[in-house]
Amino acid sequence: MAGTAVRRVLVTGGSGAVGRYVVEELLQHGYAVGVLDRVAPQQAQVRFHQVDILDLDAVSAAMAGYEAVVHVAGIPHPLNDPAKRVFDVNVNGTFNTLQAAAQHGINRVVMTSSESTLGFAFMTQPMVPLYAPVDEQHPNRPQDPYGLSKVVCEQICQSYSARYGMVTICLRAPWIWLPEASQRDFYRTLVDDYGNWNKNLWAFVDARDVAMAHRLALEAPLETHHEAFFITAADNWTGRSSRELLAQFYPTVDGSSALINGTQTLISHAKAARLLEYRPRHGVKDVLG
Repeated sequence: MAGTAVRRVLVTGGSGAVGRYVVEELLQHGYAVGVLDRVAPQQAQVRFHQVDILDLDAVSAAMAGYEAVVHVAGIPHPLNDPAKRVFDVNVNGTFNTLQAAAQHGINRVVMTSSESTLGFAFMTQPMVPLYAPVDEQHPNRPQDPYGLSKVVCEQICQSYSARYGMVTICLRAPWIWLPEASQRDFYRTLVDDYGNWNKNLWAFVDARDVAMAHRLALEAPLETHHEAFFITAADNWTGRSSRELLAQFYPTVDGSSALINGTQTLISHAKAARLLEYRPRHGVKDVLG
């Protein structure tokens, strides 16, 4: 399936912590960008639609005239909001986005999903990966409202692809690190205390690489109408051997795979590299300065 030569893109949540990097990436590559958000974006050259993602009629009205949608809007984790709100905003916001896109005949939607679909990041009952490095064939087993919401959001995308023939691409990002001075001290404490942060296999990705992945997903020729991809940095964020981390914290998981070398990420972005030509450009040192 040929890649779309779209130039007019609506970014939902384009004023948020990650959305603003997506908007900047698209602007730098010549896209005409609109932002749908409740808060005005930083970039003056974008068209702003002050809309609540839960208002379907308003979302649909704002989407007129765009050729593609990048859906970033949503609650990014389950820690600060009631479970019902996390699920409602993420799931209903995604439904509204896909429904509005279908109403306007838009044929490509890229959604910001999460590695939390796997279930590890916010698990309360212990479980371990079935194998490492983890890839898109690994089963999703979320125990929390956020991970569950992302699984449902991906199913919504798949359903709209099946019904309307639109291309939907879900990008599963792990912990997204922001390359901002205000965040560096916090990230450094994580590295120092890595033993207490093993749930998501120490996977992370720089916000600039997330933004690049969203642009590539808009442009990539695909042979299918729906795909999900893990989008990660090349390495884990601890700077320690990935095999040794598995041996210490997940001793029942086979870490002998030839795909695990040095500090290589334990959640694989090989599929994205193959089909989207995604190559992460930033590592821990780029964020920490």
